[in-house]
Amino acid sequence: MTVSSDRLLRRTLWGNAAFSVISGGVLAIFAGPFARAATDAPVSVLGLDLALLFGLLGVGVVAFGALCAWIASRPELPQGLARLIFAADIAWVAGSVLVLALPASWTTAGIAGIVVLALIVADLAILEYLGLRRMRAAN
Repeated sequence: MTVSSDRLLRRTLWGNAAFSVISGGVLAIFAGPFARAATDAPVSVLGLDLALLFGLLGVGVVAFGALCAWIASRPELPQGLARLIFAADIAWVAGSVLVLALPASWTTAGIAGIVVLALIVADLAILEYLGLRRMRAAN
């Protein structure tokens, strides 16, 4: 593997790390206000309040961002873990579609937030796919 063959994937993983840590931190800190803005009525999933779920999700996204940074920082990019990040991003986009299909009273702000985040994650997944493909071709 040459430096140029992993440059796209490495930079995308760093971008994913930065986006995930920042957005996850903001979600964890402002979970209550985001939950109130996202729905017209109280929502609970598996008995957990939406604000608590947003807070937990934010912490999880920060941890995901830390994993992206760790992978990107390796001298030799671990392709298996990079593929795992790619799969997780695809799962996030699919999960966003499922969340919008739930019988919840999403507000316009809630729908917009879910869609915008899903589009950003989809863009990252496309770049990860291209980076993985480029690395495979270089080997």
